[in-house]
Amino acid sequence: MNKMKNPHTASPLGARATRPRFLPALLAACLALPALAGDPIDSIDSIDSTDSLVTRHSSLVTAVVERPMALDDCIALALENNLDLRIQRLTRTAAAIDAEGASGAYDPSLALGAKRSRTETEGTAAGTSEGVLSTTRTETDENAFTAGIQGDTSFHGLSYDLSARAGDSSGTRADNPFDTTTASAGLTLTQPLLRGFKTPATHYRIATARTLSDEAALALEQKIQSTVAAVETAFYALIQARETIAVREKALALAEQLAADTERKVSVGTAFALDARQAASQAATARAELSDAHRAAAVAHNDLKSLVFADQRTVRNLRIDARYTLDPARVPTDPAASGDLALDLRPDIRAQRLALVRQGIEVDYRRNQTLPSLDLVLGAGVAASDEDTYPDAFSQLASADEPYWTAGVTFTIPLGNRAASAAHRQALANAERMRLELRRLEENALVEVENATAALDTGWEKIAATREARACAEDALAAEQKKLDSGQSTPFVVLQLQRDLTTARQSEIAALTDYLRLASALSLAEGTLLQRHHLDLDTSPAEP
Repeated sequence: MNKMKNPHTASPLGARATRPRFLPALLAACLALPALAGDPIDSIDSIDSTDSLVTRHSSLVTAVVERPMALDDCIALALENNLDLRIQRLTRTAAAIDAEGASGAYDPSLALGAKRSRTETEGTAAGTSEGVLSTTRTETDENAFTAGIQGDTSFHGLSYDLSARAGDSSGTRADNPFDTTTASAGLTLTQPLLRGFKTPATHYRIATARTLSDEAALALEQKIQSTVAAVETAFYALIQARETIAVREKALALAEQLAADTERKVSVGTAFALDARQAASQAATARAELSDAHRAAAVAHNDLKSLVFADQRTVRNLRIDARYTLDPARVPTDPAASGDLALDLRPDIRAQRLALVRQGIEVDYRRNQTLPSLDLVLGAGVAASDEDTYPDAFSQLASADEPYWTAGVTFTIPLGNRAASAAHRQALANAERMRLELRRLEENALVEVENATAALDTGWEKIAATREARACAEDALAAEQKKLDSGQSTPFVVLQLQRDLTTARQSEIAALTDYLRLASALSLAEGTLLQRHHLDLDTSPAEP
């Protein structure tokens, strides 16, 4: 009877088939030893060239530079570099320049003129004593020079025209030569009595531009406060991410320690293999959560850098080392006082009030435009006529021997005047709408302050609760760990308590950073964020 061969028994052929695969590689290495033991100078050159290559590549990599920065440092840099803030400053500058340009409407204008003309005419005269008509011819050469200063005043639309004229006329008339020089100088005043008296167009444009400039200043203040609040929020988010990394590192250390202890107990038979697998799974989960924490910290860091610096390419290798001790002090709250502060200090509410004032100017102007036009025109001056030369004419003007004056009125009634009436009604409707918008803004601010104060109070209570929960979780884990060491518990229970402790620590960190953010939100709702950080407000126009 044939015996069954054991498949695991190695034959000579099988031994050759199962020869370790590293033997050919080892043989090739031995054969290469003489070549490797060649000229040592060549080996040194090879090393030097390798070092040079490494040096060239390392020069392309810039080391990360850590920069310790406190919250005030980040805010100061953001106020200087933030692009949104710089854009808002230029908007404020444009509004200020527009207001300055509107005031230029009161600048006088100088008008100069010179004119030369020639006329030739023919006509008939009574003629001779015999009654025969005779033909007359007139040739005239004239020179005229004018100069004047015109402009508007701030007194109820009063305008002025100070002008002077000088000219000469020479030629022949019926073969008789003539040459005469004239001059005049006078002042004309035009005063609106109805339309343009209470709200002149120039005053309307200047007042509107100035109010818009003030509104732009308040918009800049609002942007400054929102930028400071955004920096503060991003800074606290970075602190929270950094503390979360520390919590996750502690959780990973606990999980790895438990996994190592459980594996050792399995090896000596005092624990089950399932316990070791559960502990290893917890350690792997802790490593994954630590990676997530690092990723969240990188995002928070980049968010803060984007607010603080204007050119990310120049700070690509800069790492902000946020310096802050996560131990906030309690902020006292008073909803009524905070509401009063919000109504008085918030730039958005003050800007809406200015917009309502601007709309009031619009209403007054549009109402005035519905009136008829009644203008009083007054003029006075001196003249010189039929003088021989310009010096004679100017001397005559100086002597004021030929004064003159004029007075009159012009009255214009627009028939229908539907366009002006419609513009007035539209201005009234817009004023009422803006009044309601202001009221809504004030009510929303009061509600926002109420919610912020309530959130701040409950946030402080949450800090106390999470601190107690974290302390209890630490005590529970320590007690259960002792029971596990004495064989009175299982790794599963310890794993659960480790997860509970990690959750409690994260909740405490979240409560602390949330309280800081809530305090910032209350200051923003009150309009006192800049005073809270002792910042001097600068809303002056920037250089374009």
